[in-house]
Amino acid sequence: MEKERFSIKECGSAFSRLYALLSEWMFLTRVAPLAASHLFEGHAMCSSDASMEGKTAIITGATSGIGLETAKELSRRKARVILACRNVEKAKDVAQRITDETKQPVVVKRLVLDSFESVREFCDEVNSSEERLDVLINNAGLINGSSELTYTKDGFEACFQINHLSPVLLTLLLLDKLRESAPSRIVNVSSDSHTIGNVSHLEAKARGRRTLHTPFAVYANSKLAMCLYTVALADKIKNTGLVQTPIASHGSFFRKVLFHLLSHTKGKTALEGAQTTIQVSVDPALEKTTGEYFEECAPAAERYRNPLLKNRALAEEVFAASLQLVGVDQKRLLGTSC
Repeated sequence: MEKERFSIKECGSAFSRLYALLSEWMFLTRVAPLAASHLFEGHAMCSSDASMEGKTAIITGATSGIGLETAKELSRRKARVILACRNVEKAKDVAQRITDETKQPVVVKRLVLDSFESVREFCDEVNSSEERLDVLINNAGLINGSSELTYTKDGFEACFQINHLSPVLLTLLLLDKLRESAPSRIVNVSSDSHTIGNVSHLEAKARGRRTLHTPFAVYANSKLAMCLYTVALADKIKNTGLVQTPIASHGSFFRKVLFHLLSHTKGKTALEGAQTTIQVSVDPALEKTTGEYFEECAPAAERYRNPLLKNRALAEEVFAASLQLVGVDQKRLLGTSC
């Protein structure tokens, strides 16, 4: 009997692994053409030389890659940069290196995005200690390294919480400070993977259910959810002096993985990948542009946008569901604009 139970358990485990593998390969067949479409395009650079003197910018995930390059550039433009990072010691070292180069002070504050408690503590500190907040850049992101889903203490799939739910909570809790500093900007760094995401049964997906058990699918779903939420929030804050912009991250995980061998000729460096983030964060010409999806420092071509981003009803549905999941009352938060 014990042997029979062991065999059944073993078969179930093998089936789960096979299902995950097949799911991953099916998903990758959709990813490959998407990634390949970027390989032979040029790399646009930020065209604005606007100063950020007197302005404060928060950047999540700023100790490496696009976040780090963005932090460096905003500091060069004399912004007061706040690095919002999990690893404080690493962030302090990065901050010192940026200050040594730019001669501008760089602040480090601890933010753990797989914990709503940490997000709330971070926002409480910012709201009480910072005089202003001109730019919030939600740059941090995660993709799981295996098909095994991991969960946070808040009860959500970790990738989904870090990529979508925590940035939603972070943004909403800092809205008043951003409004007080208007004209101000919210920049959500996304990925072209949002074009193959799925947000049906959003709460189930957020909790690791009703989703393909592959890191690629979970990542894409979280990025589409963030883009749709951005569209809805942009509509709600358009008359408040705040603008909200989703952009494609050109440090795309998919291109790094699938086309690593070509990266020495057509892949982007972190500095090149940061240019769109920098453009939408500093360009005075974009002061009133909101809800637009940017890529290569300009509004993205239609082929790089998920058609669902035009579905305002779906965007509103994702927005409402996201607020419910993070425990925020949208009527109280956004007042009559909701």
